[in-house]
Amino acid sequence: MDIKNTQKPNTVHKIFGGASGTHAAKKERNGKKRKWPIILICVLLVLVCLYLTVVYSQIPFIKNLRTMYIETAMSTMNHQWLATWFFPPSVVQQVVDEMEQSYKDNMVDESGLPDQTGPGPVTPPDDTPEPPDEPDEPDPPVVTDDGGLADLLAQFPELDPETIPDSITDFRGLQIKAIEDMGIKTTAGDTVWAIDSPNNLIIISFSNSDYTGKLAIVKDSSQVILGANKHSGRGSTVTELCKNYNAVLGINASGFADGDGHGKGDVCIGLSISEGVKYSNTVGDTYQICGFDYDNNMRMGYKVDTSTLRDAVQFHPIIVLNGEKHVDGSFMSKQPRTCIGQTSDKSVLMLVIEGRSVTTGLGASVSTCADILLRYGCYNAMNMDGGSSSSMTYMDEMITKTSSPKTDGRYLPNSWLIMPPSTSVTSE
Repeated sequence: MDIKNTQKPNTVHKIFGGASGTHAAKKERNGKKRKWPIILICVLLVLVCLYLTVVYSQIPFIKNLRTMYIETAMSTMNHQWLATWFFPPSVVQQVVDEMEQSYKDNMVDESGLPDQTGPGPVTPPDDTPEPPDEPDEPDPPVVTDDGGLADLLAQFPELDPETIPDSITDFRGLQIKAIEDMGIKTTAGDTVWAIDSPNNLIIISFSNSDYTGKLAIVKDSSQVILGANKHSGRGSTVTELCKNYNAVLGINASGFADGDGHGKGDVCIGLSISEGVKYSNTVGDTYQICGFDYDNNMRMGYKVDTSTLRDAVQFHPIIVLNGEKHVDGSFMSKQPRTCIGQTSDKSVLMLVIEGRSVTTGLGASVSTCADILLRYGCYNAMNMDGGSSSSMTYMDEMITKTSSPKTDGRYLPNSWLIMPPSTSVTSE
């Protein structure tokens, strides 16, 4: 009788094959475990290299981004940690020192005045022949009523007549706001937000991927004064100062003592003169004077004779000087901004840029602000206090978004105001 092998076929193979499979899987797992530290070390090395490149590289593109980031953080009160936690103290200090040097380089004795006289009348020589007899008068030209459009364009040459909609038929005493959807543009291609003919001003709106803001242009600089805070123990918002003075429009002006980021806005830093009354004295360092004299000329510089000024403050830097940009290659931080300037025909430019927001972006550099003002013929201009102080009020309503937690704007020591023509300051 044949004795059959009662063991199931392939049992040995299965046993040894299974052990081999388990060993291989275990070996594979151990290999993966050994790879993780290597991968982690490589990732850390890459991150360290990137960090060192960002912190110390002198490649212009990287260096400019680093400088802009540190300037932006260090120009705030409550967010300086965004720079000090990430960058070594020596790198942060170098940028701060460069900022201080930029302020010193920006100093000027006094800005110039544009030639506002123009050519004098032409006097014919004595031997001018007698004019011939006048011909018969031609028929008078046919005059068509344009609804006052020609007068409006003469008042505001910044407006592009090709963009004026047909829906507006009467331009006499035109006073309209929030008209962005009408498509009215300036000759520089920017959108018009408001036209206020009775008060001699227009407001222009900016909105792009980099910044959002508004520019007010008032055609008569005698309408611009500095409104001073009259509260005790706290400052006033721009809207409050507009209401107190019955002003048409206002923007923030001076800086104020704010050591812990919770200043009450009542302690002005630097010179403050309102309608001929001095509220605070000049300070040294890098602050420069900016104000209007009694002939309604805007004057800037650290040696300006303050006795000649009717309304003035101190801040920095000068961004447009004698018709030319004065901040190239410096002050790169992007912040909410406020600037004031004057053109050669004595129009006053008031610019507010929003910022520190997901929707409006970080803000703009003072160099960008200078570019905007120069598009509208600016001759002299200075940067004012910015950040969460920046705001513009028109007709008792704040029309820019503040970055301050206080939704109606911060308390401030003063504001630049546009008064109605009937209450404006006249030259002595």
